[in-house]
Amino acid sequence: MRRAFPCGGIVCGILLALTVLPSAHAQRRYRPVKDPASPPEIPYTRYFTRDRFDRKITFYIHGDQSQPLPMVVSVLGSGAYSNFIRVGEEIRDGHRAAREAFDGKAHVLIVEKPGIEFLEQHTNAGTSVDASAEFLRENALERWAEAVSAALQAARTLPLADKTRCLLIGHSEGATVVAMVAAQNKFVTHLTSLSGNGPTVLFELMHKAGEGRLYPALPSDPEQQMAQLLADVAAIRADPTNSTRLILGHTPLYWSSRWTFSTMQELSRTKARIFLAHGTADQNVTIAHFDMMYAHLLAQGKDVTARRYQGADHGYRFADQPDRDGWKEVFEESRTWFLESPPKAR
Repeated sequence: MRRAFPCGGIVCGILLALTVLPSAHAQRRYRPVKDPASPPEIPYTRYFTRDRFDRKITFYIHGDQSQPLPMVVSVLGSGAYSNFIRVGEEIRDGHRAAREAFDGKAHVLIVEKPGIEFLEQHTNAGTSVDASAEFLRENALERWAEAVSAALQAARTLPLADKTRCLLIGHSEGATVVAMVAAQNKFVTHLTSLSGNGPTVLFELMHKAGEGRLYPALPSDPEQQMAQLLADVAAIRADPTNSTRLILGHTPLYWSSRWTFSTMQELSRTKARIFLAHGTADQNVTIAHFDMMYAHLLAQGKDVTARRYQGADHGYRFADQPDRDGWKEVFEESRTWFLESPPKAR
């Protein structure tokens, strides 16, 4: 006969709580909650979810919420800024080209970086200067990628999501982020890298130092600049989790979390179709990244479509064609590629 043990009400209640609470906590993860106070001035609906770090993640979805469409995630580059900016009486977003290109064809999803408030902007674009302590603590690559992944997984549970195809678009550092997200989520069918790093971002720093333009305050002597970079690398490696000190515009935590990853390494782990685009006049991320990544992915047998924009800079502007909107062009080309190339068989 199985022996029964008595259980007092308080003890049983504690045991039940210990059993139920983790389950309830897990149920909140990757579940979308629509914000009833979503700003009416923007063409997006705001949602919240929880990621695996139990952080509250804020994301926005553009388009008719009653229409099932594919999800297109758009991620921009480095820096402590909101996806939204107030200009006079108007609120604008940095993803206009994406939402206009995919309007009526897909839902564009954008994610706020953890530690960034709605409309938050700073003068030193692309850096962590003047950022909050929370943002500096959160600005590690894997934590940022998890925020994007959590938002995407939450969005896919909504009726508005067509789950048969999914495109991730990343510009600059955003390309590395979406590559990591694609590698972690096998349902991603397409990925676009715009002006992204191929190898580690440390390669780009060495390239700039070798050209004598990494440190504006130093003479443009490559040897002196490279010596300073190596000294900074040593300082970062000696204190890799530091989130209070800034070196080259970012914390040691920021740099150390990114140096061990590369866009082409992460793309090697995904079965998604890949679209690469890069401007030959890019001074932020040299075109050499594009060439190395393209060659690497071809050698890996990946399905890659590549587009070199002759004379375009990091934002797809053309010095000899000031009226040409290359930023709009590249999103429209990515859209055409996405809609015309079916998902690969899994």
